[in-house]
Amino acid sequence: MVKEYHTSSSVSVLIYHLVWVTKYRNQALTSEIREMLDQKIRKICAENSCQVEALTIMPNHVHLEVVMPPWISVTVLIKKLKGTTARWLFKQKPELRRSFYHHHLWSPSYFARTVGNCSEETIKHYVETQWERLFK
Repeated sequence: MVKEYHTSSSVSVLIYHLVWVTKYRNQALTSEIREMLDQKIRKICAENSCQVEALTIMPNHVHLEVVMPPWISVTVLIKKLKGTTARWLFKQKPELRRSFYHHHLWSPSYFARTVGNCSEETIKHYVETQWERLFK
């Protein structure tokens, strides 16, 4: 069930599909790192009153479907997710720094789309079935 955010003057449901990639599309996100990253992303979202609907971490990028409160901008959430996870991962896995030029884990860019022009189920299915399309 998608969470509605209630304030004194509004009710909102803002669902976003977010994608960000590793620097130079480096395929450094191993299965162990992906598991760690999954937990960290979910924790950051929860701390920022965001509800994770779907999350798939590929070897070189992340797909996230998230319900966000209206008081947090997409840019702010992305900065928190990318900045916090990069610092945390480099601390947990110092050897990961050798795989990235100038020690930047994430590319500075990202993709964001509201889930308004297609159904939430379509986005959720797309995010959850990333592995099925990896080698097609």
